[in-house]
Parts: sequence; C-alpha cells; structure tokens
Amino acid sequence: MINFKELSHNGDHWELFTRDFLQKMGFNIESPPDRGPDGGKDMLITEEIGGTIFKGRFRWLVSCKHFARSGNSVREADEPNILERLKSFKADGFIGFYSTIISSGLNTRLRQLKEENNIKEYRIFDHKLIENYLITEGFSELMLRYFPKSYRNIKPLHLIVDKYQPLLCEYCKKDLMSSLFDKQYTALIAFVSHYDSEHHIKYIDDIYCACKGACDRSLEAKGSTSGWRDLSDLIIPIEYLRFIFAIMNRLRDGHDIYSDNAYDKLKEIIIALSQKVLRFTTEEERKRVIELLEISF
Repeated sequence: MINFKELSHNGDHWELFTRDFLQKMGFNIESPPDRGPDGGKDMLITEEIGGTIFKGRFRWLVSCKHFARSGNSVREADEPNILERLKSFKADGFIGFYSTIISSGLNTRLRQLKEENNIKEYRIFDHKLIENYLITEGFSELMLRYFPKSYRNIKPLHLIVDKYQPLLCEYCKKDLMSSLFDKQYTALIAFVSHYDSEHHIKYIDDIYCACKGACDRSLEAKGSTSGWRDLSDLIIPIEYLRFIFAIMNRLRDGHDIYSDNAYDKLKEIIIALSQKVLRFTTEEERKRVIELLEISF
C-alpha cells in the first residue's frame, strides 16, 4: 500500500525517516546516522528496561538499508562485520530497518549470533512491518511527511485521543480497524434492543462490533439484533456524520433509550471510527484542547 520509492534512492531520507520513526516509538536517539565503511549508515538508540528484577538501559545498533527501487532483499553481504560493529559501539542488540525484506542468509546469520550469545537480541523492521505501524498505529503524521502520495491514497488511521483506540470484534477479539484496509464490507456494528410498542420507545440494550459471518452469527444466537451497519460505510465522512446525527435525533425525540453499557460502547466505537474518518490533530491543536478542557463553562 505504501510506495517506499517516494523516498530518494541515495538513502539519506530513509535514515531521517528511520530516526523519526524510532523516536516516535519511544526510543532515545543516542547517536544520529553515521556513514559506515560499507557506505551504509548506522545509528545508536537506547531504551529503558524496567523489569521487576532488572532495570537498565539497552543499546541498539540500527542499520538502515533502502533497496525499494531495486526491490532486492538485504543480504548478508550488505551487512558486513555485524559483530565487530556491535562491539565497537558497545551495543547490546541489532536492528535492521529495511524498505524491502531480509534474505534468509542474513536472517540465519543474526539468529546464529543470538544463539551463540554474541548478541543479546535482534529485530528486523521490514517494509510490511513498517507499513503496518504507519497505517494502524497512529504514525500518520510521519506518513504525511515522508510519503505524501501514499498518504493521500490510503488515508491512514490518526490518533484522535492520546493513544490508538482499537475496535475489537466482540467474538474473536480481532482488531476490526485493520480490516478496513484489507477488505471492504467484512465487519459490522450491531444494535441489540427491544421495543415498547405502547410508548413507541426502543431500548438499546447492547451494541457490538463483529466480523461478518461466523462471529456475527455466534453473537446473534445469544440475543436478538434489531439493526446493523457496515463499518466500511461508516468510515465514509458523510455516512459517519449521518450515523451520529441519526442517533442524536432519535435521542432528542425520545425514541431511543440506551443502557449505560450500550451508551459507553457507542462512544468507544465513535472514537475508534473517527481515527479513520478525521484528520490527525496537530501538536498546537492538542495544546489548545487541553486549554479548553481547563476552562469552566
């Protein structure tokens, strides 16, 4: 989905993207990219380990390789002297940050280094894993900055509140937000209710989201479902607004009454879907929201 070829082939932009990506993940950038003997670039990052027994700092050596234009995998020959580089920087682990994939030979080499206790750990960020973060984990600002064309085509998820809000299938617990990118019309939101014909009032007892098919059928067997909507329709901005306005109108007119549980779940669903419908909130806007929340009305 993301075209990594948008970044220049000389690799400089890829290293800058790597730095910003890892910083967004919470790593401390100890040393910015530095050109190595192989023409590649290494950087040092650290993270704080806060276990029950051991607490300390773990240092990672990060190698950036941008082969998206050629499509070649990163081979063992592209990562020479891994152990020597780790020792020279006094690093504990190795991270490969690649715009393609790792070759089986390089993967075997890294696994051997770990099994022989030459390195404590290694991690590979290939193009698919990076893409998954950019689309589903609230990294949309980075995507807009470095991959503007892909951003416009994909319309990734944005952090509306402080952290990513998943939307789980009530039955299998799959995060349905990711399904909005892979396949359309595979998930729904359902309303479980009963109707008071004498007073013309519908009581919404529960609301849930589910995968279409087996998950939805299993949940339907537990109680009657009075209505449902496709999640793929609700991420269309106009339909998203129509959905919210319809709920507001029925509440205002007294036609619907929600249980506390159903009402709380409805708010969570609206927030989760907003991450796909709305644009990302800038830092200046977040500060303004905090100011507004402190104002007493």
